[in-house]
Order: sequence, then C-alpha cells, then structure tokens
Amino acid sequence: MQHMTTAQPMVAILVVNFRRAFDTLECLDSLLQVSDPPFHVFLADNGSGNDDVALLCNYANQYRERITLILFTENHGFTGAHNRLFEQIVSDDGRYEFILLLNNDTVVEPDFLARMLERIDRTQRVEMVAARMMRYDDRTCIDNLGITFYKCGLASNRKSPDDPLLGPCGGCALYTTELLRQVHQKTGEYFDEHFFCYAEDTDLAWRAVLLDYRAAYADNALVYHKGSVASGGPNSDFVLYHGIRNSLFVLVKSVPTRLIWPNLGWILLVHAAILLRHALKGKIRIVFQLYRDFLKGAPTMWHKRRDLQRQWLALLSPNSRVDLPINRAFYEHGYIKKSLRELIGLPPCY
Repeated sequence: MQHMTTAQPMVAILVVNFRRAFDTLECLDSLLQVSDPPFHVFLADNGSGNDDVALLCNYANQYRERITLILFTENHGFTGAHNRLFEQIVSDDGRYEFILLLNNDTVVEPDFLARMLERIDRTQRVEMVAARMMRYDDRTCIDNLGITFYKCGLASNRKSPDDPLLGPCGGCALYTTELLRQVHQKTGEYFDEHFFCYAEDTDLAWRAVLLDYRAAYADNALVYHKGSVASGGPNSDFVLYHGIRNSLFVLVKSVPTRLIWPNLGWILLVHAAILLRHALKGKIRIVFQLYRDFLKGAPTMWHKRRDLQRQWLALLSPNSRVDLPINRAFYEHGYIKKSLRELIGLPPCY
C-alpha cells in the first residue's frame, strides 16, 4: 500500500465506489480542491466491473501522490469495504490521526475538512464530527446534520441543530483514529458486517457513545449529497429492507435497556405503522422478508449485546456520567401526517 511521505499527521479520506464511477469522479474533483489540512484519499471499488475500474484507474494514476486505489473483486457492502480499509489504516503506525468517511455521491466545499477538524476536542472526548450535508439538487435544503435517535427506536437524518446529536452520518463522518481503534478493541469490530449497509453508522455511534465518546456538529462544513444513488433511491425496496431490518438490529444489539423499556410502546407503534403503510403500498413481500430476516439475525445481535455489556457495565450504572442522546419526539416531523395521507389515498404534502 502506497502513502504520501510526510511526518505531519494527516487525514485519511475513505471513498467507496459501486457502479457509480462518474459520481465518484465528481466527488474526487471537489476533494482535490481542498488544500488544507493534508490528506490522502483511499479510493476503493466494491466489485463494480471493468468499466468503472478503468475510469477509476485512469483517474487515480493522474494523482498517485494523493490517491491510493484499492480494487475489491466483489461487493463487500458499505460495512465490509470500510472495515477492510480501517484494518490497513488504523494500524498504520500513527500515520493518520483522523479518518473521514465520505460518500462517493457527494461534492464538498474546499474548507469543509478544516471546519470539521475544528470541532474535535479530545479534552471533552469529542472525537466524531458531523458535517452540514445539503441536498445536491437543492443546496438550500438540508439532507442531514448528523444522526438523531428518536424514542420510537429509529434513527434518522437530523434536520435541525436543536435536535440531539447521536453521531455523524456515514455519508460524511470524521473520526479520530484513536476512537476507531478503541471501538474495535473494546467491541470487537468497526462496522458490523451483518448490516451490509444502512444504520451501521448508528450502531457505531452508539458503541462510541457508550465508551464515553461524544459527537459534535460543524455547521460551516458544507457537503452536497445526491443520496442513495447506488441503491436505487431512498424509496427503493433495497433501502426499505436494510434500513428497517438494521434499525431493529441496532435496538437488540446496542441501545441501552434503560432507553428501550420506557419507550417500548412507541417502538411497537412505529413498527405497526411501517407494516401497515408499506403493505398498503404493495410492499408486503419485502416487509415480510425484512422482519423474517431480523428474527433470524436477532440471536446473533443478542449474543453481541451480551459481549458489549461486559464492557459497558460500569458506564451504564445509575451513577454513570455518560450522556445518552435521544430525541424525545416520536419520529420525524410530519411522519404521522404523511403516513395518514398515504393511507387515505391523498398525495404527500410537502
């Protein structure tokens, strides 16, 4: 593996491509306009095929001092691809002090990385940072300001700086390398590869929070996000399946019991609404599959929870100083109204 030669601590920026090389090249073009701080891009292709590989190789060869290209022969998902990169970078003798995850369907402002680094505060255990992600097609509209976790047991895109911040969205997430090293050492994994993609950032954020790390938000770090371009769009069956199944995995595996029991009614209510809403939209088969596969995977998640609790026993005591960021709203603003309009056959109201 080749690296830039420098004694100065650097940021490793991880970008993963899957069959969207033209989006990836636009992302890289914007990254190469960033002059400070020093960084190196680790560009991975997730088994996309010859056409994408040819485009990426040609581009990376033009910037060998700034981009390292890694080619996977199969699609390891968001989780597997990043875990393989983490394994190489985190153990790389302290060369990279920070690791930034950046979706390949994003475009960044030249100062975004410096703004995110300004929010790191190791004295306060603030070692993960969310950016201000705006929609690519309407740059006045918020995509997300990190992750917020609702009392119904679902996490979603944080839309307001006033909402509690659990952690950064995996689409643009800055971590100290030490945070990732400790999460792996204490919990046995970086991302959970059972998730494949979606909600893996929520799971990682919970494990970091319960190890007494905190998240911050960089309001002036601007990133523009196209959104779910490699998975068929935000309303695809793929997103529905992995998003809901994995959200349930997070509940079983990583969410503290003291948050689950008081909100169990809300959790059951939202899943009843999900079942009804998508059944009426003709998606009963995919809904059945996701809940079936959740039940199949639940014993594995429960086993992981028991292992994690051994690490967290002191932190989860009644006198724990760990802040558990939870949004006291039921779910996203307008969710109930939107769902009711769908149930009675009215068009969405935006």
